[in-house]
Amino acid sequence: MKNKTKTYLLLVAVLVIWSIIGYKIYSSLNPELPEVVLNDVEATFNPKTVIEVDTFSINALDRDPFLGTITKKSNTTASLKQNSTIKQEDSNWPQVTYEGVIKRQNSSEQVFVITINNTQYVLKKSQKVDNITLVKGDNTSITVRFNNTQKIIPIQK
Repeated sequence: MKNKTKTYLLLVAVLVIWSIIGYKIYSSLNPELPEVVLNDVEATFNPKTVIEVDTFSINALDRDPFLGTITKKSNTTASLKQNSTIKQEDSNWPQVTYEGVIKRQNSSEQVFVITINNTQYVLKKSQKVDNITLVKGDNTSITVRFNNTQKIIPIQK
C-alpha cells in the first residue's frame, strides 16, 4: 500500500505543476485588458525657438605655417583689374595649370606635369597635347602655345 500512496501523491503533484504551467500559457495568450480612462485635458504646444550660434569662423591667412612670415599681400583692386583683362583675352583658352617638374638624377632631361582641362599630362619640351604645345619651362613657370598665342603659366602651389 505504500507504493500506491506514493504513486497517488506524485500523480497529484504532476497534475498541480502541469495545471500551473497551463494557466500561465492561457493567461499570456488571453490577457485581461485594463480599462482606459480618457481625460479631457487641453494642452497647447509652444515649441521654443532654437537660435543657432556660429561657434567659429574661418579666415584665410596668407602666411607660412612653418616660419610664420606672410607670403603675399593682397591688393583687391589690382587683382580685379587683372582678372577682368585676363578673362577677355583667355575666353577661348583651355584651363591650363602647371603642377611641377620631374628630373632624373643622372639625366638633364626635364619632364613637366601639366593639367589641361582637369586632365593631368606629363610633357617634354615641344610636345603637343589638345592643340597646346609646351614651348619652354623651368622650375617656376612654363610657356605654352595655343592657336599661335603664347602664354606664361606660373607654378601652382
